Amino acid sequence: MDEVERIAARIVERDHGGVRGPFTLELYPTLVCNLSCRFCDTTLRHQRPVGELSAARMGQLVDEAVAMGAVQVMVLGGGEPLLAPHTIDILRRVKAHGLRGMLTTNGTLLGNTVRTALVEMAWDEVHVSIDGAQARTHDFLRGQPGAFQRTVRNVCALRTATVKAGRGPRLSLHTVLTRENVDELPALVRLAAALGAEAVELDALVAYRPEQEAHALGAAERARLPERLHAGLAEAERLGVRTTFARFLVAEAVERGRRAPSPGTGEGYGAAPCLKAWHHLAVSADGRVAPCCVLAGEGGSVAERPLAEVWESDPFLEGVRTSMLAGRPTGRCVECSENLLGHERAIRSRIEAGAA
Repeated sequence: MDEVERIAARIVERDHGGVRGPFTLELYPTLVCNLSCRFCDTTLRHQRPVGELSAARMGQLVDEAVAMGAVQVMVLGGGEPLLAPHTIDILRRVKAHGLRGMLTTNGTLLGNTVRTALVEMAWDEVHVSIDGAQARTHDFLRGQPGAFQRTVRNVCALRTATVKAGRGPRLSLHTVLTRENVDELPALVRLAAALGAEAVELDALVAYRPEQEAHALGAAERARLPERLHAGLAEAERLGVRTTFARFLVAEAVERGRRAPSPGTGEGYGAAPCLKAWHHLAVSADGRVAPCCVLAGEGGSVAERPLAEVWESDPFLEGVRTSMLAGRPTGRCVECSENLLGHERAIRSRIEAGAA
C-alpha cells in the first residue's frame, strides 16, 4: 500500500474507530535564514528568534505525534532549519521512534558534523533547494555569492558518505520556477544526476510583493516554458531522474496565487478541495498550527497545550475542515502548490474509489 492509499484509508477509518491523529507532522525549528532569497515570502530572515519553541518542547511534539499515530515527520520552515541548534536532536528523535523523516535545507550548512549525523541515524530523505544549474543564477536568486558552490560541495560530500556507509538519506532537488532559471531546466536534471539526486521537484513562484513578482515568468518565458519542460523530461528519462515537470505543461499550474483548488464531485470527503486538515499538521517555530505550509501559523498554539488537544479541537483547524467538506477552500488556498494539490486529488480519488 503506497502513501496515498494509506492516507486515504486512514481518513475514512478515523470516523469508524480508527487512528484519528495526523499521518504527517511538519515542524519548523526556526524562521531565521542565512540566505536572502529574492523571491522568499518570509520576512524574518537574519533576525533574532522571538517566541520560538524550546528544544525540549519540539522533542515532546515528536513524542506526542507518535502517540497519535504519526508515520512521518517533515522538518523544514520559512527559514533554514539547520540554523536551529536542536534540529539534529529532533531528527534523531524522529528516527528513534522509527518514523520516516524528510529534511528540507538550502544545503549551505550540510557540514561534516551534520552529514555524519544524517548517515549514522539513517535519515530517510533530504530535499536541497537549488534554483539554478549555474552558480550565477542560483547565487543571484539566493542573494549570496558562493552559495551554489557551498551547497553543491556539501551535497556531493553527503552523497559520498551515504554510498560509503551503505545507508543515509535519499536526495532530491527543489527548484522554484522563475524567469531567471526557466532555460536551465534540462541542465538542472543533469545536475541532479551528477549529484546523485533521484528527483527534481519544480514548484511555481507565489508572489506577495512587487519584488517577488519581478521574478515571475513573463510572456517570453511562458512561451519558452513548454519546450524547456519537454527537454527536461527527455533528460530525466535518459538519466533516470524523477521530476514534477509534466505538471507544469498545464498553464494553470504556473498561476500560483490566482487559482483556488477545485472541489470534488462527491459528498463528504469526496467534496473537499483539500484533505490535509485530516492527515497533516504543520507546527510553526512559535508553536502555532495549520494543516499546511500555506496556512502556517494561523491556528492555535501547542506551546503549552497538548498536540492531541489542538488537533482535535482547535477552532481554526475545525473551521478549515468544515469549509472543505462544504467544498469551500479558504481564501489563501489560491497560494497552494500544484505539487500539493495533485497529492490531495490523488487521496480524494482513492477515497471515492473505495466508497464506490
